[in-house]
Amino acid sequence: MQGSYLEHQTEISAYIVLLCQFLRKKGYVIGPVEQVDAILALGGYNFNEEAKFILALQTVLAKNKQQYIHFKENYLEFKHQLKQASDSKVKTRKTPVKNRARQEQERFDALKSWLNLSKEKEIKETASFSGVEVLAKKEFTDLSDDEVRLIMRLLKKMALKAMRKKSRLKKLTKHRSKIDLKRTIRQSLRKGGDIQQLLYSEPKHKKLKLLLLCDVSKSMDLFSRFFIHLIYAFQNSYDKIETFVFSTALHRVSDILNGHDFENAFQSISDRVPQWSGGTTIGECLEDFVENYSYRYRYLDKKTIVLILSDGWDTGKPTNIQKAMHHIFKSSRKVIWLNPLAGNKNFSPEVLGMKSALPYIDELAPAHNLESLKKVLLLIGKRRKKIAGQF
Repeated sequence: MQGSYLEHQTEISAYIVLLCQFLRKKGYVIGPVEQVDAILALGGYNFNEEAKFILALQTVLAKNKQQYIHFKENYLEFKHQLKQASDSKVKTRKTPVKNRARQEQERFDALKSWLNLSKEKEIKETASFSGVEVLAKKEFTDLSDDEVRLIMRLLKKMALKAMRKKSRLKKLTKHRSKIDLKRTIRQSLRKGGDIQQLLYSEPKHKKLKLLLLCDVSKSMDLFSRFFIHLIYAFQNSYDKIETFVFSTALHRVSDILNGHDFENAFQSISDRVPQWSGGTTIGECLEDFVENYSYRYRYLDKKTIVLILSDGWDTGKPTNIQKAMHHIFKSSRKVIWLNPLAGNKNFSPEVLGMKSALPYIDELAPAHNLESLKKVLLLIGKRRKKIAGQF
């Protein structure tokens, strides 16, 4: 039963993403918030209940009288085009595997170059990477399967780099980088005072720990699969990572994500979490982590970067979030909260759960496209500047 429900929800989510793409071209103003609302509105309906389907979508997505009048017409046009596209896809001859692989590699190399550009280079080379920048700014909910695979491949390579912090300590290296004057002089003194060899050193990389807490409640339906994919990229790139998912209960899933292929891992997580796509009690779940994992298993200390992936919608008591977040904040190196809705220019953290957590968050950042994640990667490893209770 749970499996069929999840399959239905995934099917609905994909359908809504395509519909919203189509309606935006017709002039509808639709962002992640409206997409989530549409998913919630269709929670109990099936595709064959077309009249109810259209009415629910019309109520959520039509913003003015003209859109309301023409919504059914626009919806049926979308449905017709989708059927035509599906039929032509079956007839179209597939691109040779070698050509597809080469094209994918070229796009991956371009993305990797874009991700590593400094600000100065980025200004100079914008024209060269215009196609990549379009992809970088594309909403995760609008990505094709090929684009998701491409971005995940890149993030997996970048995960290890993001999790390393340059230390003040130096280590000797054979590479001719920076001359270590102190070590060179000390060695020369041991050999009569003559400098016979220049010694080089570079900063040691201090490994950090990462704790991931991902919201898989119903309001996160459009984003949870992608976030699990993101977590999978981190989990399989580094060994000091602990991963939990939550909705109305907390579940540790590090063992599932470690070493499995993504599709099997995702299905295993769905099977383990009976509350998937249910309500949300963020505060209670965070309290569960503090009481049963933070102390007992030492998953949280001053070397730990905490990454919380949630839209902040909570049906529990705000005091639960405040208490748990205060402990997480004071016990960690840094707390970064990724909210997919924060990519909307009109976003404001007004929901009670988000407001309650805000004083104990170092960085509240969007996570709706690759460009936003690039900025998050830069935040990981930077020292905390905030003190508890500050907004």
